[in-house]
Amino acid sequence: MASKPKTLKPVRPNAGVGAQYERELLDLIDEMERSLRYWLRARYRKVESRITQDASPAASLQMLMNKLTARWRLRFNDLAKYLAPDFVSGAAQHAEGSFKRDLAAKTGFTIQFKPTEGVQDAMRACVEENVLLIKSIGEHHLSEVNQMVMRSVAHGGDLGELTEGLQQRFGITRRRAANIARDQNAKVTSAINKQRQIETGLFEAEWVHSAGGKHPRASHVEAGRKKLRFDVREGALIDGERIWPGQKPNCRCSSRVILRGFNDK
Repeated sequence: MASKPKTLKPVRPNAGVGAQYERELLDLIDEMERSLRYWLRARYRKVESRITQDASPAASLQMLMNKLTARWRLRFNDLAKYLAPDFVSGAAQHAEGSFKRDLAAKTGFTIQFKPTEGVQDAMRACVEENVLLIKSIGEHHLSEVNQMVMRSVAHGGDLGELTEGLQQRFGITRRRAANIARDQNAKVTSAINKQRQIETGLFEAEWVHSAGGKHPRASHVEAGRKKLRFDVREGALIDGERIWPGQKPNCRCSSRVILRGFNDK
């Protein structure tokens, strides 16, 4: 009977890297929320008694929103410039370090990773995606708040209703940011790990389901249960398409590299 080939441990996202990313996002969101709430409440109180068919309150609040939008758009753009590359670099270092340590432990081979063109391309793509995502958090929130304010003016809403709506929108934005941090941590880890596997010539892997998440994909659970094997250069055939662990939204799956030629005796 053929002996079972050795495998490497699945390279999973580093919780600390993801937590730092999430913390930076939430800190800026919290600061933005306090600023919007303060200035909108102050301006709304001044014009609330005139919110009927008078265009003046709407114009005044729109001018305020234009200023606040410009200010916070710039803050999120500035955050994206340094947070995206720092996050991707941290996730990549963790992925490479985990892969390298386990490979040395299982095979005795010590390798030194170099910044190859393939890895650099993968990291650039990840940075660009995260820059856009970080900017989108601010843009989407500010757009929604602007619409809420204008609707409140148009329908004669009071400050209490607007404040409640702002609080609900704030919660939605915070949850979206936390989800982005978790999702991107998995995606970046997977992308870098895949590239390093290819460069070391370790093409065979098996799918590992995370067993996490409230609503796991049935096909991913099944792939993990069957230990679905695939070529990392092509991806695993699941639901009629070739994909990699962590590629799909909110996928927390990983893979286990199969080491041919290093069988246990």
